[in-house]
Amino acid sequence: MSWSFNTSDRYHTQDTGYYCGAACAMMILNEIGVPYSNLDQVVLYNSNNSHNAQPNWYTDPYGLCFTLNDRRPASFLPNFFVVYKDLNEAAGTQHVVHTLHHYKVSPAILVYGCAHWNVVCGVQTDVDPGSGPYVVEGFWLNNPVWDSSLSSHNATDTCGSGGAHGIANEFVTYSEWQTNRFNGCSYDDPNGATQWVSVCDPVPPTIAMPRGREVRHYCRGDALLSKDEVEAFARRGLEEYGLLDNKRAKSAFAKGRLREPQLVQRLDRPGDFYYLAPWERDGGIVATVDLDARFGVLKSVRLLDRPAENWMAGISGRNARSAIAKLIENRRFDLGDQQGSIQVFPGTYCIPPVLVWQPCRESWSPHLPFMRIAVGGNSLYIRVDGQVFTHLTSGLGA
Repeated sequence: MSWSFNTSDRYHTQDTGYYCGAACAMMILNEIGVPYSNLDQVVLYNSNNSHNAQPNWYTDPYGLCFTLNDRRPASFLPNFFVVYKDLNEAAGTQHVVHTLHHYKVSPAILVYGCAHWNVVCGVQTDVDPGSGPYVVEGFWLNNPVWDSSLSSHNATDTCGSGGAHGIANEFVTYSEWQTNRFNGCSYDDPNGATQWVSVCDPVPPTIAMPRGREVRHYCRGDALLSKDEVEAFARRGLEEYGLLDNKRAKSAFAKGRLREPQLVQRLDRPGDFYYLAPWERDGGIVATVDLDARFGVLKSVRLLDRPAENWMAGISGRNARSAIAKLIENRRFDLGDQQGSIQVFPGTYCIPPVLVWQPCRESWSPHLPFMRIAVGGNSLYIRVDGQVFTHLTSGLGA
C-alpha cells in the first residue's frame, strides 16, 4: 500500500499564452485562503513580471515568489515561500516532497527546461517520507493550459473540464517527472550549470533524499506497440501504480474502459512516441492515459473534473478528413512574422497518420496534441479540440 498526500488544490487555466505563472499564483493563493475576487490573472502577472530577477522572462522564480509572499493572507502567516535552485534533480525533488509533507501546501516548479510553471498538488511514495527512506512513485500536477473563453475564475468555472479548458489532476510517474517534466535548466548559475527550480517551503528538509523505483520496460523498443496491445499495457501500468484503487482516481476507473488510442510523435525528441488512450464511461471521457509506445511504460494519467466528449475523436477518427476539411478548407491563415498568409484549397494538403506534440504555448500538455497538416511548404497544427495554429511557440516562464 502506497502513502500519498494531496492538497486538493483546484486547477485553473491561464488567461493568455504566457500567463502560466499567474495561473499558478492564482491556484496556490486560493488554496491558502485568498478569495477569487482578489485573484485577477492580469494583476498577478504584472506583479510577477515586475519583480523578476532575470530579463526576458514572463514569470521567473523570484517574480512568482514575491507575488505569493506579498499576497498571502493573514491566516497563512508566519509561513512564507522561498526559491530553490538545486544543482541536481534529487535535491530539487526533496524540497518538493518536503513542502507537501511538512507545509501541507502546493509548491510550484519549472518544467520543460524552465519554459512553463506547474503546481505540484500531491505526491505518492511507497512509505511516509517522514518515517525514513522512501521511494517516489509519482506526483499529482496542475499543469495550466491557455483557455481564452473565460472572463473570470471562480470555484465552479469550466477549468479542468477537458480540451482547451484543461485537465486537472495529472498523475506523472517519477520516471516521467525526471525525464520530461522537472528536468532543469540553466537559470542564473555563473558557470551555466543546470538548476532544478522550485518555489517551496523555507524550512530545510528533514526527510531523506528521494529514491526512484525500478522502471520496467515491457517491450524491447525496436518497434511500436500496436493499438490492440495498448489496453493491456495501460491496465498493467494503472495497476502497478495503484491508480485503480487510488482515492483520487478510483472513481474515474470504477466503470468503463479504454477506447481507441491515438499514436503521438514528439516533435522535439526524435524516436519518441506515445499512445494517448481515452477512458470512456457512460458515453463520456473521464480520463486519458499516456503510455510509451515503444516500451509499454505508463507515463502519466489525467483525470477530468467531469465527463466530457472525446475531443480526440473529432480530428483523428473515421470522420477525420471531413472534420479537418471544415476547419481549414477555403480559409486563409496568417503565418505571422511578416511571412504573409496561405489559403487552403481543397485537395492541396496532406493528413498524416499520427498526431504530434511538443511543449509549447499552444499546448503545454501531452494530453492535448495536434494533427500536423502539410500545406505545401507550410504546416497547420490542429489541436485535438479543433483549434488551428500556424506555428508552435515557447518562452521562459510562459
